[in-house]
Amino acid sequence: MCIACDWANFRNLLKIDSTLQLTEPTRRGLLQAGAAFAAVGVTDAMPARAVAADSKADLVFRNGPVYTVSRGPEWARAVAVRADSIVYVGDDAGVTRFIGPNTRVVDLAGRLLLPGFVEGHIHPISGAAITSGVDLQYDTRDETLAALAAYRAKLGDADVIRGFGWRYNAFPASGPRKQDLDALWPDTPVILSAIDGHCAWVNSKALALAGITTTTADPLPGFSYFQRDPASGEPTGYAVEVPAMIVILNAAAPFTGTYLAQSLGDWLPKASAAGITTVFDAGMQVLPEAAGFQLYQDFEQRGLLPFRVVGSTYHNDPAIDPIPLIKELRGRFHSELVQASVLKLNIDGGEAQRTSAMLAPYDDDPSRSGDTLLPPDLFKDIVLRADRDGLDIHVHCCGDRGARLCLDAFEAAIKANPPRQRRHTVCHLVVVAPEDLPRFAALGVTAEFSAQWAVPDAYWRQVLRTRLGARADAIYRIGSILRHGANVSLGTDWPAAGYYSTYKPLEAIEIAITRRELNKPEQPLLLPADERISLAEALRAATMGAAYQLGLDAKIGSIEVGKKADLVVLERNLFEVAPHEIHTVPVLLTLMDGKVRHDKLSG
Repeated sequence: MCIACDWANFRNLLKIDSTLQLTEPTRRGLLQAGAAFAAVGVTDAMPARAVAADSKADLVFRNGPVYTVSRGPEWARAVAVRADSIVYVGDDAGVTRFIGPNTRVVDLAGRLLLPGFVEGHIHPISGAAITSGVDLQYDTRDETLAALAAYRAKLGDADVIRGFGWRYNAFPASGPRKQDLDALWPDTPVILSAIDGHCAWVNSKALALAGITTTTADPLPGFSYFQRDPASGEPTGYAVEVPAMIVILNAAAPFTGTYLAQSLGDWLPKASAAGITTVFDAGMQVLPEAAGFQLYQDFEQRGLLPFRVVGSTYHNDPAIDPIPLIKELRGRFHSELVQASVLKLNIDGGEAQRTSAMLAPYDDDPSRSGDTLLPPDLFKDIVLRADRDGLDIHVHCCGDRGARLCLDAFEAAIKANPPRQRRHTVCHLVVVAPEDLPRFAALGVTAEFSAQWAVPDAYWRQVLRTRLGARADAIYRIGSILRHGANVSLGTDWPAAGYYSTYKPLEAIEIAITRRELNKPEQPLLLPADERISLAEALRAATMGAAYQLGLDAKIGSIEVGKKADLVVLERNLFEVAPHEIHTVPVLLTLMDGKVRHDKLSG
């Protein structure tokens, strides 16, 4: 599932020019404020909370429902916004004094107002670059080829064809072949990334531009290579692992600075349409962090950044001390919307490659139990020093041994260093030993989950069951960790996936509740059944839980007077929607910092 691990390790191979140019077409997608809001009811009033109404509001929502996600009353009927802040939360009668001649008034009438979604773990820059083009998330070769043919008919001529998401189970073990792409694009380079970002499917033109022939040496024989036809030795069009992909990318479809800026700009309106108002960028992979933070700030300075960014420096190299790196970035990037403040570490890899650090051997290879990417003693030392310097730490961890090492390191840091408001996080947490479940709450460590992975999909059936055996029936223990009292956050980890890639919070929220794939309400749920969480718990994890993780809980994450006006309006009240329909509910309006970033309410 982990795209970040491999791309970060080999990003020095990418040839990227230094020009990160923004273009005006991006602005049109971002700023879609309408002239009028549709008039559209619910119960449950709450005590009014407001600042002095010495001036009128810019925007008023009334006639609820408003789900506040606050520790006070959960429900309200009305909210007023002035400039970038919430100035009133209460009932309809109380909000009327904030309405002036220039106030926009939204009659919710059954449409749900929520805090903006806070993405606890995502990769916007690399995701936008890698997933550009045609979406190929289909289960069969025929469906995949049909999608490509439809894309060809829609697109017409292009300099390069990009795509993302083809699934390994749609093709034989030897991978997809170039001939299928040659039939559609004989003279245009095509490069299509697999669902996990670890392999690519390319055509003959792309191979020719990269000079890949029968005699070309593989980048890392046995690990990263160009699949060959066993009879002829010809490259088949299947490039395995990132180094081989990058050879072709650099020659046939380079990630130029302009391309990276444009692809991010094209994706930003989609994030707003999904209701995202804050993100934790868990690693930029395709370019150095300083350039990535500068790209975000360039968008911010032009008024084109529709969400807040808390970013990290990504580290899994034992030869480098990451603490000076993140401290230098923290000093350089701390604007209103963009801050570099988190040290991202990797303790292990993933199950597919048998690199998750497990307490017991893999079922399909008893000689292996996974190893840590950083030696445990070095990992503990980095955590101790980073914690002492006031840095928050976010750790990629999939295996139960990895989780224990993380918790042990955090416990040692808490004992050794002075008290402070720590916001350490362990993410993914595919497998956690039962005895470690209570430790998240005891140590104040946030458990961050990509809840949309917690389904019995093809990846679970074909990879996790094979690798983990009975342990695959006790994964993603979201409910247990919550019941022990820990903070839980949600983040899609887009574009990373084993089977289905998404950046949409409502999809992750639904699956956290159902533990079933989308659009499969009759599917047996992923065990254990009691790891499902409630809608209220899932919404908190996707708003206040992630805001707490990022140290922004005093500023965002709930609808309270004095907090930033980061808000979303959904077409229906999720508490009145069947769980398996949550992902179908449209986001009609997204407000960030009091500014309209997505608007489908207007006439």
